[in-house]
Amino acid sequence: MGAHRHHGERGKSGYSAGIHPCYYSSTTHVAISHGYIFMQILRHPGRALIALALFTAPFAMAEEAPGMADKMMAVLGEAKDSAEVLRAWSAYRSGSKAAIGEMFALAKNGNATAQNFAGWMLDNGKGVKQDSAAAFNYFAASARTYPLAKYNLGVLYFFGRGVPKNEDRAMAMFKEAATGAGVQQAQVRLALHALSKGDRNEAWKWANEASNRGNVLGFYLIGRILFEKKSYKEAYAWLMKASQASEANSPALMSKIYEQGLGADKNPVMAAAWWMIYTGKNKDKVGAGSLPSFNLDDAEMREATSFANNWLATHGSSQKVDYKNTIYEVFAR
Repeated sequence: MGAHRHHGERGKSGYSAGIHPCYYSSTTHVAISHGYIFMQILRHPGRALIALALFTAPFAMAEEAPGMADKMMAVLGEAKDSAEVLRAWSAYRSGSKAAIGEMFALAKNGNATAQNFAGWMLDNGKGVKQDSAAAFNYFAASARTYPLAKYNLGVLYFFGRGVPKNEDRAMAMFKEAATGAGVQQAQVRLALHALSKGDRNEAWKWANEASNRGNVLGFYLIGRILFEKKSYKEAYAWLMKASQASEANSPALMSKIYEQGLGADKNPVMAAAWWMIYTGKNKDKVGAGSLPSFNLDDAEMREATSFANNWLATHGSSQKVDYKNTIYEVFAR
């Protein structure tokens, strides 16, 4: 159950995890996910022409596939629109105020990607006055064809921002985003929600999906679930993996493992060291426990302190994944 499936593993449909197929032709064997490709272009603007080439290549075979010409023309039109959004976004990132108007013009003209950007700008007050209610409308329009916008709708519903709070509706949106666009924030939200309801199997499912995308909180959640199921050795492996990736919650359970000898040899020095690491990463929780309870002598305390300080110095900040704000792209490590 703790096996770590590779990021690019294909599911039953034959498509890579997290990629929603928008078009498929059995004649040309072409599967195109322009939303996914656009997000890749967003991270690597220099690849825009390559992406357009990928769209145009199947068009040459249109005569062999009845009806493909119209479909390819539609795809090419969307690719052109995406290129315009990309140009506006790049200009905005470079400080162009005119690009804001261009983005909203594209959004009002029905471009789903631009609508998601417009919603993000409004909800986060980026380049425009903060207005979550207006952001909701843009996300709702975008979500008809752009799965990432469904995650953003979920965030607004979950926190009651710009729309009445509705946890059930939020989870429905998160589920669609998690399955349609592989949004790891949505997968983590679903895992945490399932844990709060006592459904470990459902929590495991979504935590595993998040961990497959390198999400360190997903590593921790798998370790936590295994710990609660008393599968301590497996839990230790996942919690160590999360700790090595600087996840902030895992050291507390690592401390308990060493303190009680669960899945690892009992070791009060290491128990104290991991507690120091935990408090070092969670300074607001320093008073949650006390080192004297580990009954260390001076030499042992120095050893524990040395280990903790070295760990904190060599394991930097944890993976920055925002779980409260709306987003404009799927996070990738």
